[in-house]
Amino acid sequence: MTTRSAMRQLTDIAYPALVFIVSIVVWEFGARAGWFPPYVLPAPSSIVARIGDTADLMLHHAVVTSFEIILGFVLAVIIGVALAAMIVFVRTIDKAFYPWLVVVQVIPKVALGPLLVVWLGFGFLPKVLLAFLLSFFPVMISAMVGLRSIDNDSMFLLRSMGADPIKIFRHLQLPSALPGIFGSMKVAITLATVGAIVGEFIGANEGLGYVLVTANGVLDTTLIFVALTWISVLALVFYGAIAMLENMSVHWHVSHRSRAAQALA
Repeated sequence: MTTRSAMRQLTDIAYPALVFIVSIVVWEFGARAGWFPPYVLPAPSSIVARIGDTADLMLHHAVVTSFEIILGFVLAVIIGVALAAMIVFVRTIDKAFYPWLVVVQVIPKVALGPLLVVWLGFGFLPKVLLAFLLSFFPVMISAMVGLRSIDNDSMFLLRSMGADPIKIFRHLQLPSALPGIFGSMKVAITLATVGAIVGEFIGANEGLGYVLVTANGVLDTTLIFVALTWISVLALVFYGAIAMLENMSVHWHVSHRSRAAQALA
């Protein structure tokens, strides 16, 4: 890595860090100066102190919410990619089911929350299902686009070499679709987080969404910010894990090669 690339990376980190620090300092000063009451916007120092005081309790709720997010997201990826493959390769399934999948997608998922509670109760399953429903469609659409966006010359070449449809799928179609699938997974993990939290809003007795509802009911603004901090950290961790998996899986893609070339420049 050259000195110029190292300076560029340092600058990329320094600018957003500086904006964050300045924002926190102004926020803290405004809270201490009485620009706004604590029940409207508590000081960052109060939020940090409350995070430390409630760490054990919030960790329990974070584990519950994390399990809901992960399970809903994993189901969305598995079912989304599998359905995309069936729609692309089986014309009957494309004609019979794809229009209905679009119809289901346009239904507001938040509006389905109370119905899921009526059907499935206040347990774990409604939150997982809501996380799945919110994150499923982007994965399926990206997988469909990737599987259909194959160069015909490459297909003809593999067929001329005696490759059967399974080998063509493994060695050409799936690798070509992976960059788009990983891109949709980054979107899906944030949507799965929203789905799990909304599900806990509607009916739950544990989880970070439950903490938000409880804190809002007693006007505990500091606890609301604590829960939002935990939710944001969870979302960032999940997003970063997918980004790392993407870097390991599709490092051969042109976007990653160009990024590496820029780093070496």
